[in-house]
Amino acid sequence: MIAKKLTKVGNTQAMVIDKTLLSLVDADNESTFRVSVEGKRIVLEPLSQKEVDRLALDASDKIRKVQKNVFAKLAK
Repeated sequence: MIAKKLTKVGNTQAMVIDKTLLSLVDADNESTFRVSVEGKRIVLEPLSQKEVDRLALDASDKIRKVQKNVFAKLAK
């Protein structure tokens, strides 16, 4: 187990995760993580590039559906 303290960054709290710890889960400073809460645990899971691309595509589809009228007006 490793004990870490939060660090104040502006009005936010952050946790610095060092390179050695990231390497244990095959992640680096460019990785995207899924964040979930299980009881009183915050769980970070690195996402594959395929998962990141899927999330971006899903978000894009949702925006396109919700803003359909706006895009139609802009296209004119």
